[in-house]
Amino acid sequence: MTLLHNVAFSKDFSIENIDISPITDIISTLPTNGIVDLNIAERGLLLTLEAQNLCQERIIEIDRLIGRLESEKNKAWSEAALNKAKQAGYKTAKDKEWFAQSDDDYIEAYNDLVMAKACKKWLENKASYFSGWHYSLKTFLKRDYSIETSSTIGYNSVDASAGSLPSSREDDDIIIDDNETPWE
Repeated sequence: MTLLHNVAFSKDFSIENIDISPITDIISTLPTNGIVDLNIAERGLLLTLEAQNLCQERIIEIDRLIGRLESEKNKAWSEAALNKAKQAGYKTAKDKEWFAQSDDDYIEAYNDLVMAKACKKWLENKASYFSGWHYSLKTFLKRDYSIETSSTIGYNSVDASAGSLPSSREDDDIIIDDNETPWE
């Protein structure tokens, strides 16, 4: 059994450990030259859904990480303002605030938070990119299928008599005498 708790509340989760290779693999399979045929569109439709799902799964993990990093940033600022600034000899509230903003632990926690937010934005943009591709491929397939089903020529015709060979003498344009063969 897979629990959501194991996905969203992993303590070992970090930005550096996110594997985006499945996402980049799907990006590389999408056409770059604008040429789309029926096979590419059908396969791409499924791949774009899979890629959107992968992005959304990572976003939930990063959202949880952002919450944890916000807490760590606030804790680092408070520690610097309340304890480290006092030990460094700062007495006014403004001096303690400036000291806390320049504290190395606070800066590191803040940078980690910004990195997590940037990664979330990247994944949201990729999910939107795949959504756009999915819509385009779906529109292509819908148009292609509607052209195919509206055709009156060939195997895909709805009307069986349209485009068929003549079946009786009344349909023939040429009248051939029964005693003659046409090639003589």
